[in-house]
Amino acid sequence: MSFYNNAGNNLPPGAGVFAVMSAVNGSPLGLFMENRFMTDLRTGAAGAVSLKHFLYQEPGTTPTIGFIGCGAIAKVMARGASAIVPGFKAVAFAPEGSQEFAEDIRKELGIECVVVGSAEELCGMSDAIYTQTPGGKTVLETEHLRPHATIIASGSDQPTKNELPVDLLASAKYISDLTKQTSR
Repeated sequence: MSFYNNAGNNLPPGAGVFAVMSAVNGSPLGLFMENRFMTDLRTGAAGAVSLKHFLYQEPGTTPTIGFIGCGAIAKVMARGASAIVPGFKAVAFAPEGSQEFAEDIRKELGIECVVVGSAEELCGMSDAIYTQTPGGKTVLETEHLRPHATIIASGSDQPTKNELPVDLLASAKYISDLTKQTSR
């Protein structure tokens, strides 16, 4: 679960617990307080799998991958994307944090990232777009997307989160990892 107000109290923004059980007799062996570490890794891995199977790429070209929202999840998405498409071109947009994100992935992954001033500009440049925001309003518009664009929306995991416009969802092929969760 996410607790976004925790940052003000020097606490992690997420809480989760993994129980380690004996495969022999089922007894508990330990608890792992993961504070979103494993959750973030799982989300990045899911984004990489999605990119691997759904990215449209012209033969002989390097795809451009956009990041709308540039926090912790964007960084794990970039790590996952670099495992699938080494040396991709990156473009980022966020109300805050995009310059830091661009610098971080340049240092860590060796990927140059262009920071743009709007989601519309990002959409016009991107073959694939990761959205990872906590907001309840759409972050892009259907008419701004390239015809072949793949969108990987990781910020749509609660009923209050609606990153993608309804007309896009109605006109596109939509694949969810947890349909019961995303359908609400």
